[in-house]
Amino acid sequence: MGFGGSSSGANVIFKNNRRERKSKTDKFQKSTGSGIKGIKSEEVNSAEILEIRRKIRLENKRRQRKLLIFSTVSILIFIIIFWKVMF
Repeated sequence: MGFGGSSSGANVIFKNNRRERKSKTDKFQKSTGSGIKGIKSEEVNSAEILEIRRKIRLENKRRQRKLLIFSTVSILIFIIIFWKVMF
């Protein structure tokens, strides 16, 4: 079942690309530290988790409030400028 030189050449290219991808993945893991095994995470009790959640929710509320105020003021300024220019 011979396909000729072109198909065998394509197979060689596929094998080389596969090797190259694997070496790039290994280099990425080494440089980012994603391949490091044995990192111990700290145990956190439920009270600390609840406190962290509360802080995150509070920060998100403040961020949303600032965004809402900024958006409202921006829209009002735009409407006032548009009203003065048009009428």
